[in-house]
Amino acid sequence: MGNLIKMDLYRMFRTKSFIISNIIVSAICISSAPLSLFMYNIGANFSETPMPPFDPTYDLSSILIEPLGNYMLLVVILISAVTFSYADIANGFIKNIAGQVNQKGHTVISKFLVLILHNIIFFLAGMIGQLIGVFLIGGHFNIDAKNIPIAIGTFFCKLLLLQALCAIILFISTGLKSKTFASVVGVILGSGSLMIVHMMIDHQVEKFIHINLSDYDPSSLIIGSPNFLFANSVFVSIAVIAIFLPLTVTVFNKRDVT
Repeated sequence: MGNLIKMDLYRMFRTKSFIISNIIVSAICISSAPLSLFMYNIGANFSETPMPPFDPTYDLSSILIEPLGNYMLLVVILISAVTFSYADIANGFIKNIAGQVNQKGHTVISKFLVLILHNIIFFLAGMIGQLIGVFLIGGHFNIDAKNIPIAIGTFFCKLLLLQALCAIILFISTGLKSKTFASVVGVILGSGSLMIVHMMIDHQVEKFIHINLSDYDPSSLIIGSPNFLFANSVFVSIAVIAIFLPLTVTVFNKRDVT
């Protein structure tokens, strides 16, 4: 297992899509604060009434709570996860790898573990990018010690939710061996499109039962809400991983490696 993880780590860091995706995430996060200042200046120039001065103060806890700033960047991360998890299948390397391990399913577990680091790196890239952007406009941070523990808890909950989404991606890309379908699902999950479906279903069933499906969907929970649901996030993440990871291992063990 150790050699598999080392090999997958090497493969991930050498993947062009992983490098390019991190550059995209970093660049967009760096531009966030300068873009806010730019839009403020445009508004101030066209406003007929004086606007309050631009406040360059940012809460450090807000960056921990929203490490990507713009959660449309989840699409970039999930597509990177699809590319990584399917690359050995696409190139035919999986035949050589699977033939050297006791169980083919170990390759699935290795990918899942490496995706943890994959996601941490993306979150850190987003956070560092936001920090650089604030410094570029001469901004500064407000450190509220009371909010930091909650912010740290939210950060790790969202990391766990992202890992749950990757478990779904891994099932489709590696278990079902479909990169195209996995990419489509990645876009749907990353863009938060399921929230629209949830609203439609919630509206139809509210006559019989009051339920908010978004509170139990990892792709909706990770985007967040005014009141982040810690318990739901942990429960849903563990449930999704507990279902899809063993399922992927089982399916991959039973299928021929081609």
